[in-house]
Parts: sequence; C-alpha cells; structure tokens
Amino acid sequence: MIGKRLCLVCLMAFFVTIMLRGDKIALSQINPDGDNRYNVVTYGSSVLGGVEIKTSGVCTLAAKEVMEQLSRELQNTFEVIPKDLTQQTKLLKVSLKKLDSEMRQTIGKRDPLPDAVLYLGGLTSINYVVLVPEENDILLVGNAEEWKINPAGYVVGKVSGQPVLRAEDLVTLFRTWYNKDSHSVISCSINPTAESIARMTAVKNKYGVASVKNARAYAYELEKAYGLDKVEINGVDDNSRVAKILFATDFKMKQIGLGHLASGLRGLPSYLSFLSGSPRHINPRFWLAAEYGTIFHDSQKLAWRLPKVTVRAKTEDQYIDSRSNSRLSSGKVDPAAIQWCKCMDKEYNALSKIDPVFGELRNCMELAMVVALIVREGLLEKVNCQIPAITDEPQLQPPKLPVPKYVEGKSLIVKTIVACGGVEINPFATVNAAKLDNKIDPEYKQLAKTKGKNWWSK
Repeated sequence: MIGKRLCLVCLMAFFVTIMLRGDKIALSQINPDGDNRYNVVTYGSSVLGGVEIKTSGVCTLAAKEVMEQLSRELQNTFEVIPKDLTQQTKLLKVSLKKLDSEMRQTIGKRDPLPDAVLYLGGLTSINYVVLVPEENDILLVGNAEEWKINPAGYVVGKVSGQPVLRAEDLVTLFRTWYNKDSHSVISCSINPTAESIARMTAVKNKYGVASVKNARAYAYELEKAYGLDKVEINGVDDNSRVAKILFATDFKMKQIGLGHLASGLRGLPSYLSFLSGSPRHINPRFWLAAEYGTIFHDSQKLAWRLPKVTVRAKTEDQYIDSRSNSRLSSGKVDPAAIQWCKCMDKEYNALSKIDPVFGELRNCMELAMVVALIVREGLLEKVNCQIPAITDEPQLQPPKLPVPKYVEGKSLIVKTIVACGGVEINPFATVNAAKLDNKIDPEYKQLAKTKGKNWWSK
C-alpha cells in the first residue's frame, strides 16, 4: 500500500525535516542505530504531466493505466477540504506571511503540510498582488474553487477543470530568484546530440533531396541514426516540479505536432496535416512562450493588477550545419508550421482542459510573474514581510524528483521530418514595464481587507 505522505530523510537521529512534494508530503527519520532506512513514496515522482521518467533518465509517455493508478492513489490520500474553501470565489486572499507561518509551525510539529497549503487554497489564478504595510504582509488575490483529483491524476478545480496553483512551485520559483544577483530565464529544450547530428548529416548526404522514390529508405535510416535527444533545463533546478512541467508540456506539444499523440480536438490536428507536396527533410522548431500583458499598479504601488497569461506557440526553420554538427536557424519560417502554431494558440485553453499539463505550464508562468514582481520590485522589503520558510528554510525543501535526461529520437521524428524546440519563461520585461492606473486606488481598501486568523480569507 502506498503511504499517505512522501517520506523525508532526517539529517540526524530523531531530527525530522519536511519536504514539499509533487503530490504529497510525509515524514521519515534515520533509524536510531544509524542505519538509514528511507521510506520514500515514489508514486507521482517519476510520473508527472503524463510523462514517465525511467531510471535511466529516458522519458516516454505514461500509459493510461499508470495515470489512472496515480489518480486512485492520490484519491486515497485526499483530505477533507475546509468548508470555507469549497465555494468558488474571485477574491480568495492568501497571506504570504501567514502561509509561511503555517509552514513553519508544521515543521515544528513534525506534521505533514495539509492539502489546503499544498494547493494554495484552491487558487487557479492570481489577479492581484496586494501589500498591507501595517500587517507586514503581502496578499495573493485571485480566483479559487474546491479542488478534486481528475481521472489522470491531476489536481484541478472542481468547476473549471483547470489545475490549481501549487505551493511547491511557488517555493521553487522564490528560491530560484530571491536573493540572487541575476534573474535568469527559465527554459527547457529537447535537442539532438552532436553525435546524432553527425549521423543524420551522413544520411542526408547519402540521399540528398527527399523524394517519393527514396522517402521510405531515407526515413528508415534517419530514424536509425537519430539515437537519443538530450533534455536541457536552464534557469531552475532540473529536479524540480517546475522543470518537469516544462519538459512534459514541451514533449507532448511535439508529440501532437508530429501526430504521435492525438490532441482530442478537431481544431488541433498534427503539423503534418498542413504539409503538402512531396516529402522533404525539414527541421521545424516549435516552442511555447509566455505572452504577458501589462501589469498595472495604484498610485502608492501597494496594489498590483496582473494580466492574464497567454501561452503562445512559436516556430522557425532550422538546418543542420555539417561543419559544427549543430542545428542553426535558417532565418525562415515554414507556412505550414505557422498554421499549426495558430491552431495551437486558438485551442490552447481547450487543450488545457483535456490535458491539464498544458494548464500546469500556464500556472508556472503565472507564478513566475508573481515572484518576479515581488523580487524585482523589492515588495517583501518594502513592507518588511518575512517569509523564511518559503525563501530559504533548509528544513523545508522541494523534492528532488527524477531528472528528465533523454528522449528517444524516434518519438520526435516522422518520415524525414525532425522537430525540436522548447519552452521559455521570462516575466521580467513585463515587470519592468508596469504602469500606473489610478482606477486601482479605490479598490485597494477592499483588496487589502482580511478577516479571521487563517492564512486565507475571502
């Protein structure tokens, strides 16, 4: 029987730490006789976003039955939701100060963090960041609803079906950028190795231009030569949940584009369906990037209204440089690739409901904007808000999840078409371009008003 909480490793006898996990939290400690006995729950750590990471680091799509089993196990651990978090609202206020205090008290008691903390009270989006100087606090204000476990193991809003925001991701992003001199872009890409490129170059030189006559043999040798693609994570710990969400979304996007995975939407066919004429050896690059609107603030910079985050699919053509064994931009864009990207943009919201990993990506992009705003504008310092459990508490650590390292090249190739690309998150330009909107001033009093002692309020 899989346990209810992910077990943590103590640093010494009877010393217990608490670790945020992709799905749940638990405790463990070193045996008093000095023998390390890890009681680690592995479910959900090697499978996330519908992608399974093998012990070798090679990643594949998870089987449907694996995801269904994950859902059942999560359901077995499901806690009763606090009554005042079961009602849908547009004004759930999460106090960072009180949330942090809740986490620290949990650490002190050696208890697992409750679901309500893990799922940030059911927040599905954040519309405002509000400073409360007299309370030395910052509120995250947004849409929230009761959460549930869906059949594929995602934690989603009961009404909207969209994945809820996660405390683990919030902690990861704060620790990525807080107290750092520079703020790097977060990205993920799946690319062929130099050795794979060299082998593909040899195949290309052998066959020249793909044609109807040589297409089958060309494709066979190209797939055979391809080998493994390498997963590259930048700007965030590669063993974090954020990194796995970026990778899983990128991998699935390419699977949909090449027709290996059906999107489930008539309006989002494969990229191949837009191609016409004879076979070609082409190298389209597809990537997903956050499109942030304008952030507005009141006259005192105490209330910041956040824009909705739109995920955009982008593309460019690449070619293989035989001299350096690398893929370079051709400076051109394939019209068929542009068409496919437009379909992805149009259907992204619908796709997020069918496969919530795409919604999880948008959540990471939104949390990144929130953290970037707080860090770049020095909002914690402005109101003297202390959140050590979130920013740097060594006893509260995001889990060290299996790292996605490789993808079988054949999963990113169809006939003589080879796809690559990635995901990019960079909210800092949007934060730097924030603008004044005096209309927010009269809203401040209501936004900053809280009631009760809980870390959440309505």
